[in-house]
Amino acid sequence: MQQRRLVTKLQELQDADDWLGVVALEHEALALARELRGADPGLAGNILTALGVGYGRTGEYTRACELLEQRRAMAEALGDRAGVARACGNLGNCYISMGDYGRAREMHEQLRAICEALGDREGVAAACGNLGNCYRSTGDYGRAREMHEQHKAMAEALGDRAGVAKAFGNLGNCCYSTGDYGRAREMHEQHRAMAEELGDRAGVVRSCGNLAKCSLNTGDYGRAISYFTEQYDRAKELQVGNEQADAALGMGVALRLEVRASVRGRAAGASQLPGPQSSVSACGDDGVREAEKWLQTALGGGNTTARLHLAHLAFDAGQEDTALAHLQVYLSWRVERARDWCDGCEQKRGEDAQMLTCGGCRVARFCSADHQKMASKNVASGGGLLQCRHKDVCGVLGKWRRQVVKDGMSPDSCRQDLLAFLQQ
Repeated sequence: MQQRRLVTKLQELQDADDWLGVVALEHEALALARELRGADPGLAGNILTALGVGYGRTGEYTRACELLEQRRAMAEALGDRAGVARACGNLGNCYISMGDYGRAREMHEQLRAICEALGDREGVAAACGNLGNCYRSTGDYGRAREMHEQHKAMAEALGDRAGVAKAFGNLGNCCYSTGDYGRAREMHEQHRAMAEELGDRAGVVRSCGNLAKCSLNTGDYGRAISYFTEQYDRAKELQVGNEQADAALGMGVALRLEVRASVRGRAAGASQLPGPQSSVSACGDDGVREAEKWLQTALGGGNTTARLHLAHLAFDAGQEDTALAHLQVYLSWRVERARDWCDGCEQKRGEDAQMLTCGGCRVARFCSADHQKMASKNVASGGGLLQCRHKDVCGVLGKWRRQVVKDGMSPDSCRQDLLAFLQQ
């Protein structure tokens, strides 16, 4: 009876996406899995899977991989090829989250091979989608598109409209990453339409954010603001805090760029464009206040990158001291965060992770050379419009580290360098 209650509780927690609740039951659940290993290995394996996925969903990737490897070994010992395939898929997803895309590809290739041998077309389709995400994350966009096209074709043949919708979104991301914003918009519109039809509210939120970024990068700030507003409102309804913060950041950036574009447009034909101090101040546009409001909202939602955009906004408005204050906090945060974050894939790493350190600033860290390239290109995060590309901030970040953090000099010692950065 007690065993049955525990299994039921684990299932209820999984159904409710309460993964913290799942991992909180680890001690009892592992004891039950050991007890059931001989009598009911399938259920024992499901318990290990639940714990492994739970740790993965809560960011404890090392522990997740340990449990999922146990699950895979158990399935292999039993000759349960379907169980091995599921374990490989879950391991692949963990490795994607860890930024180890080589290992992730290996797991998803194993998943695809086993599913092909078993005639599991749905499993093959899912593996193709995950492989596409791996290739895109390492910049191999041609191979990524190939995988996502295969996923879409198989999902269509299976009548899996949710899979087709997901494939459209992934294809849109591939096009976006190569700067083909027109094609990306078409794909994301398809994703949005299908998500609406399927009642996938979270998918609609994601597609709105992707459509907003496409518009932002083509200078269509009005349309970007419209999409970011919809993303924010829908995310608020779903109580998805990270999507709200991302949408608020996008709104703030789009409004700031719209104001600047408006000012520069009015200045067209003049022998010299007005400097930042005179431009936005003279404009008197309500967009400045709106931009600040949304950037502060993003900051309150935990998106610290909003500090950088608040610095640019204040600088454009001629408020140098306020701009410098925001920028100094942002740089200090970058130094502090760099201890356990990859600047390329934006994933937190454990203390034992082997990471590369940027030779220029001696601050930013990376999972690999590929991730170092990602950080300076950063197309997938908005091409430098939303998230600062590392190559743009490397010089000033290195100077801040050397003079202020390491040598203990006054922040004023970097004043001219910070102002020059903001003037770019």
